[in-house]
Amino acid sequence: MWEKIKRKFDRFPSQLKVAKTFLKLGISVKGGKAFCGNIELVPTKIARALDVDRNVVVLAIENIEKDEELKTVYGSIKPVAEISEVSKIFGYPVLEVFADSMEAGIVANITGIIARNNISIRYILAEDPDISVISKLTLVTNEKIPGALVDEFLTVKGVKKIVVST
Repeated sequence: MWEKIKRKFDRFPSQLKVAKTFLKLGISVKGGKAFCGNIELVPTKIARALDVDRNVVVLAIENIEKDEELKTVYGSIKPVAEISEVSKIFGYPVLEVFADSMEAGIVANITGIIARNNISIRYILAEDPDISVISKLTLVTNEKIPGALVDEFLTVKGVKKIVVST
């Protein structure tokens, strides 16, 4: 899907920036307007946040709606909260796995290690490297991750780095 979006906006880098941000944040497009859930977002505020002209935001929305496939995608997208920082405030450990996103089985292997150690996962988010700066898997658990598991996580094919925060 990302390749189609890039092709659609290849001559309009500022509009691509808007489309990418919408995809990353789960901002939907319906009836010529942008929404976060059911909250309408104002093009001027979006433009200011992305450091683009308001007309760029309006044109990006129009271009999304002119393409039936993109209209369906952006009309269906929903926002997801990234709660790792909030979890730390409440004392829940956060595990960040930096990995090669093209490697199959990373999520299964990491969650399998956690499950084998009877640790419950409260939250999980895998970021798509095509729309995020880095490829990262974020997990929030009920209890502290034992240090010995870090070594085991690092043996998973494709894993580059592990960060555990409490």
